Order: sequence, then structure tokens, then C-alpha cells
Amino acid sequence: MKIKLWQWEYDFDRNDAEIVVPLLLLLLGLAFTPLNKAWLWGGGVGYYLLYFFLKPCLVGVKRLLANLYHWWTFRCPYCKSREVVLQGYQGYHSDEQYAFHRCNQCKETSVLVDEKLIKASR
Repeated sequence: MKIKLWQWEYDFDRNDAEIVVPLLLLLLGLAFTPLNKAWLWGGGVGYYLLYFFLKPCLVGVKRLLANLYHWWTFRCPYCKSREVVLQGYQGYHSDEQYAFHRCNQCKETSVLVDEKLIKASR
């Protein structure tokens, strides 16, 4: 929806409404309701904190959990050591390249399949 205000023309969409409408409700609440002003301000501040910062915080927590899961599951299938080094990529009876890893402790080779190391067949 386009809004024309004096000589300015503004395209007002749903994303803008999610920001502007609560602000207008806060101003109306502060002006015309007998509710405690501190509660109204706290609700407004809480809404905008959640609106602007909840998604980035959840993305950060998800990334942290993904890194923790990778650290927890990425181990040598022979000796369960986490000291695994990428040797390189090699085709294995197909066009797809598989990542071959070598353990620093047991010196065995393993293959990365579906984000998990499995024993390499000889």
C-alpha cells in the first residue's frame, strides 16, 4: 500500500506494519489508558528486543549446537580419537568424490559419508 504524506510517497508493507503498529499502540496506551506506564514501556521494550534480537540469537545458538554436535560425533571409527586429518578426495566406484581422513593415533583411514566417518573397506 502506498502512502502519500505531503510531497513524500512511501510504500508501506507488512514488515513495516510489524514495527510501526506496536509503536502506535504503545503511544496510544501511554496517552489514554490508566495502566502503569512502566509496564507499558517494559512491554514495548520487550517486544522490540524480541523482534530484533531473537532470531539472530537463535541462529547463534543453533550454530553453536551444530559445532558441538560435529565435535561430538566426528571421531575415528577404529579408536574413537578426535585427532582426524583430511587426506584428500577420491572417487569410489562412482562420480562422487568422498573425503578420506586419517587418524593421528591409530593411523587408519576412514571415509566421510553423511557427515559421519566410517571404516574404509580394503
